[in-house]
Amino acid sequence: MADARSLPFGDATFDVVLSSWALHNIYDAAGRAKAILEIVRVLKPGGTVTIVDIRHGREYEQLLREAGVQSVQRSGPSFIFVIPTLCVTARK
Repeated sequence: MADARSLPFGDATFDVVLSSWALHNIYDAAGRAKAILEIVRVLKPGGTVTIVDIRHGREYEQLLREAGVQSVQRSGPSFIFVIPTLCVTARK
């Protein structure tokens, strides 16, 4: 387990990064932005990121675009777990 704002992995380590119902627990926007930048940092070129969360979908979408990630899409809400859940996907 690691803090999403400071991932203990090298640059371009992963083909896929998945965050599920986690980033909304970082209460300040600056902290969430740092987590998104860390996700982008550890993602390999051509890799895919998926963020499933209950808040901040538009924020994640914007931050990924600002970080230069391609094909950013937001979908939802889905009510599969009763709480409205959004999904943001992108490819680096």
